[in-house]
Amino acid sequence: MLDRSHYQLLLELSRAGTVSGAADRLFITQSAASQRLQQAERRFGFPLTVRVGRRLALTPAAQRLVEAADASERALTAGEVDAQWLSTAGEPALIVAIDIFDYTPWLTSAIVEFGETPETAGLEVVRAPAGDAHRLLNDRRADVALHAGPATGPLDSRPLFDDHLVGVVGEPSSLRDRNVLRPDDFADADYVTYSTTPQAGFEQATFLGPAGAFPHRILRLESVTAIASLIATTTWCSILPSWMVDTSSGVTMIPLEPAPPPIAWSLVQRDLNNEARRSDAADHLVNLLRR
Repeated sequence: MLDRSHYQLLLELSRAGTVSGAADRLFITQSAASQRLQQAERRFGFPLTVRVGRRLALTPAAQRLVEAADASERALTAGEVDAQWLSTAGEPALIVAIDIFDYTPWLTSAIVEFGETPETAGLEVVRAPAGDAHRLLNDRRADVALHAGPATGPLDSRPLFDDHLVGVVGEPSSLRDRNVLRPDDFADADYVTYSTTPQAGFEQATFLGPAGAFPHRILRLESVTAIASLIATTTWCSILPSWMVDTSSGVTMIPLEPAPPPIAWSLVQRDLNNEARRSDAADHLVNLLRR
């Protein structure tokens, strides 16, 4: 097995093309770099470089090691920075994963309340790719995540409140003066959504799909704040959970008819049974979100 120093050498060798150039990048002597390369080749039992003119080229095997080294080095560097930060800031009491539902009117109150006592200090928010919040929980990179719709999977789910879907339009939209919006109103619309895959409990499954109404143009933006920003100044429209609509951004909410079933919001969390401080912090966040 190679040490981190060997991977660093191969990484810099791929960038510099010479042992001396790699040595300069690592702030070591050329002799030390040569010895490190020879040691790596002895450990593997096969050459890692071939000479091409005056430069050294990596073999395919070495190139694969460089790819791994690049990813690992970035991860280690990020970890070192995090460690330095945590040594000053302290470990957060709770890490919340946020995905496409990234309008967070509750966040300021949560940060203020979580900073009032040592037991709840240190709320931290991390961004999860669409659909990956649960993966962050399973990988222990987050403690809790907001979830809308039917609960799925083995994670603990704690109910918060029921919400409802609404039509969302902006000032330029011809739909803005309607008292209600029906499925056919969206048939000729420019429709923006956070997911083009039908999801249980949401508009494709409960409102548009059953009526056979499909917008003639659909745009995907995996962020409800980005969706609201687009709608505010264009003719694009959408259907969103009402809790995720920031009316101060210049959009209008219009009831849907027939009204789709309620959306149940919950807080999903990884197993916190043996982590009293984080479990207490999760309880605190649940109580805050239920208000």
